[in-house]
Amino acid sequence: MADRISRRDFLNGVALTIAAGLTPAAQLSAQPSLYPPALTGMRGHHAGSFETAHALREGRTFPIEGVPAKEHYNLVVVGGGISGLAAAWFYRQRTGPNARILVLDNHDDFGGHAKRNEFRINGRLIIGYGGSESLQAPKAEFSRVAKRLIKNLGIDINRFETAFERRFYPSFGLSRAVFCSREAFRRDGLVTGDPMSVAPDDLTPELLNARSARDFVADFPISDKGKSEMLGLYEQKIDPLAGKAGFNASAPIMWCLPAST
Repeated sequence: MADRISRRDFLNGVALTIAAGLTPAAQLSAQPSLYPPALTGMRGHHAGSFETAHALREGRTFPIEGVPAKEHYNLVVVGGGISGLAAAWFYRQRTGPNARILVLDNHDDFGGHAKRNEFRINGRLIIGYGGSESLQAPKAEFSRVAKRLIKNLGIDINRFETAFERRFYPSFGLSRAVFCSREAFRRDGLVTGDPMSVAPDDLTPELLNARSARDFVADFPISDKGKSEMLGLYEQKIDPLAGKAGFNASAPIMWCLPAST
């Protein structure tokens, strides 16, 4: 990234800003190669989204004293993920529709893990979630404020029950697993059949394809002493973190012990 913005970069940025105000169909028609939901490949921290942060890490500075800042905003939100967008929405609800809000993000799409992906198969538009399926337990774990936001936005979380096939991967005999690399364990090891039910979770216990804790732990590439201690996390009745502030040890804790243990 140069210290001075080139004419080409400026014009490209203006084009993207204008496109952001269009409907999805209008964006796709205006700039099909720059419409984020339709882009394929490795999305997320793609090339172009992290170079400036890396340069700052390495001590490079980007002087902004001479930049003619002529725009004024009531709120500037850094990060256009679900939290940043929610912050902007709450601010607008409190201050009114005339508030000027600027949302900044180093990626080419907004929404973070809650964005969407679009595909066209034989002329048919297929819309897939970009990660919103992984929002954990909105009914049970979300606060009243978050639930009210979801309701006001018109999001029907009950559609998850019919729109997401939770039996797809379990039907192939797949399960959760823990991978232990040879760098830490002297040999690679993939331990399948994790019996721990993660709560909140989108898989119910009968879909985990889990093994017993003893069979699961027995396959870890660690010493017998390490296996015994690890198994204790599953079978012991005493809370090992009792009285420790900030911890919830009501469920087993999972980690890979080093090979020397």
